[in-house]
Amino acid sequence: MFRFGLEKVLDYRVQREEQAKMELARALAEHLVREKAVRALRESMAAHMRALEDKKDVTVADIWLWRAYGRRLEQDTAVAEAALRRAAEEVSRRRGVVIARSTERKLLEKLKSKQAVRYAREQGLKEQKQHDEMAVIRHEGGHEDGRDVRLG
Repeated sequence: MFRFGLEKVLDYRVQREEQAKMELARALAEHLVREKAVRALRESMAAHMRALEDKKDVTVADIWLWRAYGRRLEQDTAVAEAALRRAAEEVSRRRGVVIARSTERKLLEKLKSKQAVRYAREQGLKEQKQHDEMAVIRHEGGHEDGRDVRLG
C-alpha cells in the first residue's frame, strides 16, 4: 500500500491555500464595498451639480452652501478613492499569496503522484518477479533427471 511520507505537509499546504483563498474573498468583498462608496459619492456630486444648475433664483448663500458641500463631497471622494486603491492593492497582494500557496501545494501533489507511480511500478516488478520465480519452480519441479514426470 502506497504511503506518501509528506502527506501531513501536503494537508497543511492545502489548508494554507484555502485560508489564503478566504482572505482573498474578504479582500474582494472589501474592494467591492469601497467601489460602491466611490460610485455613490460621484453620483452625489453629479446630482448636487444638476440641482444647482436646475435651480432658479440662485442666491449668494446658495452658491456658498453649494461650494462648501461640493468641496466636502470632493474631499470625501478623494478619501474614498484612496481607500479603493488600497483595497485594490490588498486584492492584488492576496491574489499573489493564493498563487504562491497553490504552487506550493501543486508541487507536493506532483511529487506524491510521481512517488505513487514509482511505487506502483516497483510493486508490479516485484509481483512479476514472484510470478517468474513460481513459474521456474513449477517448471523445474515437473522434470526429474531431465524427464517429464507426466509421461511416466
